[in-house]
Amino acid sequence: MRTSMLDVRAVAAVDPGGMREIIASLPEQLSAGMEVGGSTRVPIDEAQRIFIVGMGGSAIGGDVFASWLADRAKVPIEVIRDYRIPAYGRPEDLLVAVSYSGNTEETLAATAQAIKLGCRVVAITSGGTLRDLVRANDMPVLPVPTGLPPRGAFGHLFGILAGIGGDWAVGNLTDELGQATNHLRSLRKALRPESGVRSNRAKSLALRIRSTVPVIYGAGPFVAIARRWQTQLNENAKVLAFSSTFPEADHNELVGWVEDARARTHRAILLRDRDEPPELRRQLDITVSLMSRKAKVEQVHDEGPTLVSRMLGTLYLGDYVSLYLAALRRVDPLVLKPIQALKAKLAESHRKG
Repeated sequence: MRTSMLDVRAVAAVDPGGMREIIASLPEQLSAGMEVGGSTRVPIDEAQRIFIVGMGGSAIGGDVFASWLADRAKVPIEVIRDYRIPAYGRPEDLLVAVSYSGNTEETLAATAQAIKLGCRVVAITSGGTLRDLVRANDMPVLPVPTGLPPRGAFGHLFGILAGIGGDWAVGNLTDELGQATNHLRSLRKALRPESGVRSNRAKSLALRIRSTVPVIYGAGPFVAIARRWQTQLNENAKVLAFSSTFPEADHNELVGWVEDARARTHRAILLRDRDEPPELRRQLDITVSLMSRKAKVEQVHDEGPTLVSRMLGTLYLGDYVSLYLAALRRVDPLVLKPIQALKAKLAESHRKG
């Protein structure tokens, strides 16, 4: 019965808005985003740091981008989720404002502050007030297609960042991301709804975690991927899910996994990588053996040829897991009623204020 809930027709029945097509389109989104971003050169010049400002689904592309380039960036790249940029921001710094809608309150405030400070600003948006603000100050706006939920535009947002950021890091970002898109296309064949449970890693993992609270762990560049898994499970599958980081979790959370009987109702999902430093690999292997005394542990690997291929391949798997968990729970993966209610109440409070 449960496996039949994951066949093509069953998935389509709970997904009238087409989240499955949005998820599948990631390789094409990345290619389109790179083309848009590559048309606009954004040099570092005198910048001491690059701020990427955004919230929610619009910010996660910045998280993954900054994690990918962490040990290759020519200047620090920092993701800001706030109304203001840090006090150490300087006029020569570069700010990339990312808001899919163009109307995100926090992003608009931080962008206005940066413009006032004298920073160079680039906007990535589908329109709204952000587009108007940045254009009014004769700064570049890079367009994103309309009609998507922000979390469903990840490929466009990330691809644009890679396109404009070619001078920000050592190495050829375009070639690496091109390899990653090819890798994702090969993965898609096995992850799509037409693929049966036995050959579909995303479907089988969704079945294994369906009655648990998932806690996704990442280390190094996979911390951002773990956050994406969490938020996709939260929003698409409408479940409580959490993310955390290693090695920090071994100094606190490990105790709960080993000594709290409630650990059996949770599921640790570790995002692993073949290039883990030897000391981290040894620590994670021991951690898995300890966690497994009280709870089941899932370990996820990707075999892509480059770091960004493996990061995006792992991200892609998580997106599909969230889709199939939504199907198992019979919930629409596209609609976000609690967030819509929150925004409506906030708008009402602003009017009254």
